[in-house]
Amino acid sequence: MFKIIRISPSIIATDYKNEDNLKSTLRTLEKAGCQLVHLDVMDGKFVKNITFDEKLVDFIKGQTTMLLDVHLMVEHPEEEVDKYIKAGADILTVHYENTPNLAEVLKYIRSKNVLAGVAISPSTPVIKIKDILAEDLADVVIVMGVRPGATGQTFIPGSAEKVAEVRELNKNVFISIDGGVNLKNAKILRKLGANILVSGKTIFASKNIKKTVKALKGRPFIRGIYSL
Repeated sequence: MFKIIRISPSIIATDYKNEDNLKSTLRTLEKAGCQLVHLDVMDGKFVKNITFDEKLVDFIKGQTTMLLDVHLMVEHPEEEVDKYIKAGADILTVHYENTPNLAEVLKYIRSKNVLAGVAISPSTPVIKIKDILAEDLADVVIVMGVRPGATGQTFIPGSAEKVAEVRELNKNVFISIDGGVNLKNAKILRKLGANILVSGKTIFASKNIKKTVKALKGRPFIRGIYSL
């Protein structure tokens, strides 16, 4: 299946609390050809770490033309989605593991003209979201390549195979792989069906971000194939 690969750099791998640095980082990512920026919202409850809330999402919305790929790693995400829709999320992802009435939450997000995503943690088998995929209720599936909650972790074996499982169940959904993505495993992830690669350390620790983004994509950007 022909596809375009989107790179979604994860802001938590940067000094995002420094406003000037954040603005500079966003400009760098735009110049590097990124169409998405990944925003991991952590509340210290669903995962141990705490990052930021809708205020930073709103700030970033005013600073960039990139789409905001907002990943909610929070307790009771169904009570939080409105904040992030209002703040400007273009993609809003909740976790299978802690979202009661998942189908209804995804439908609600879509009703607000925001792309709806579902994330599965490493311990969650793909079969758990089979009905969601069969009914085309998600625009994006995030397969976690690491345990949710921290940047810089090592890719968990078996995560790539889960990408292939999702693709087998739904040929059209955007598959995002989040955590442990690097220049070594990006090729197989693309081959197995991932078309959004979330990357933090690999991008921001590189000496040439533009070159690294291009290498992660694995092919030239061609316009007009996908809307993302």
